[in-house]
Amino acid sequence: MRTSCARAEARRTFCSLGVVAAAAQTGGMTTPEPTVAQYMTEMPATADEGLLLTDARDRMYMDNIRHLVVHNTGHVAGIISSRDIALALALPGADAKKLTVRDAMTPEPYVCAPTTKLSVVAHEMEAHRYGCAIVVEGDEVLGVFTTTDALRALRELATGTKAEPAVKPTHRPPEQPAHARPYRLRRHRPIDQNAKPLFPMWGK
Repeated sequence: MRTSCARAEARRTFCSLGVVAAAAQTGGMTTPEPTVAQYMTEMPATADEGLLLTDARDRMYMDNIRHLVVHNTGHVAGIISSRDIALALALPGADAKKLTVRDAMTPEPYVCAPTTKLSVVAHEMEAHRYGCAIVVEGDEVLGVFTTTDALRALRELATGTKAEPAVKPTHRPPEQPAHARPYRLRRHRPIDQNAKPLFPMWGK
């Protein structure tokens, strides 16, 4: 009798595991895919496109960051990275006293909405070698999602536990009510070839 009961219990356990496995494979046990807003760096540091490259470089160094959102007269004009600055200043004949952010920035940054799935942003950054994405909502810049943010997301998803930033920028945005980056996008790259741009193409 005990053997029969044990076998019956084993069959029930096996069936239960089969149901669990099937549910996992069909998505019955999946959790909602994280969005880029969950891992972005909020309130990114910015720079006017007329700022000298050397000053932008110093700002990155002091704030312990690698990207600046570039703006001009209330519009997002592009994105610039520490690598962009280093390459521009290393060019033969480069005059550090004259080169500005405008000379080295990427004028059509990749942007996405805060609700964009993390996998979509990661795919675009991987496919096009983007160093970061600007996260926008309406006319406001909410944050940036960089490769450093992506690595933190990877750590968190791999371990299943909350991952604190391994590198903490010293940049502190000014205290302003509501959103603090009401910059409209002048030009940008859509999320994919079939997607419509999130905003009109200004300044063409």
